[in-house]
Amino acid sequence: MSPFALFDLEPAPALDAAALKERFARATAESHPDKFAQAPEAERLAVDARYAALNQAYQTLIDPRARLLALYELTKGQKPADIQRIPPGTMDLFKEVGEMCRELDSYLERKRATTGRLERAGLMGEELTLQDSLVALRMKLEQFGATVDGEIAALDTRWRAGDKDLNALEAVYRKYSYLSRWRQQLEEREIELLTGE
Repeated sequence: MSPFALFDLEPAPALDAAALKERFARATAESHPDKFAQAPEAERLAVDARYAALNQAYQTLIDPRARLLALYELTKGQKPADIQRIPPGTMDLFKEVGEMCRELDSYLERKRATTGRLERAGLMGEELTLQDSLVALRMKLEQFGATVDGEIAALDTRWRAGDKDLNALEAVYRKYSYLSRWRQQLEEREIELLTGE
């Protein structure tokens, strides 16, 4: 059963997150495993499986990238081809994120190699500059994310009107995939930069 069907939702690119959360709370309250602790084992196993399926479906639908992929697979019957090309309009961000990751990795390697306080203090100016660059890049990613969200909303309107354009769906899915990956790459390095671990 598709994640959309588990919550009785029309399969579409966008959804109301608050309504999904409410449906999830209602569905999991009805089939929470704790309510069936004294039930026969077969019934407990069925409830556990339903609860796990509801959790998985919720996680899929609440995450735009995962939702777009699930919709694509549901509509086409298969995953999109594993193409490693960069989505149109994202090359500059792709290069900028790559360069920032390399700069951060190089700096973090030097920082880990320093042992004395004086050496570390000497790196502070570079670290502050990197933090400023990181904030600026994250702002660009947020702007790109807002653009992609707008594309999802426009696609959703067309989709619900009957224009189930799989090429547009795949293009938006790929943009969101890159956006998610870039955010994760920068977040991992930012945490290491701030914690020193």
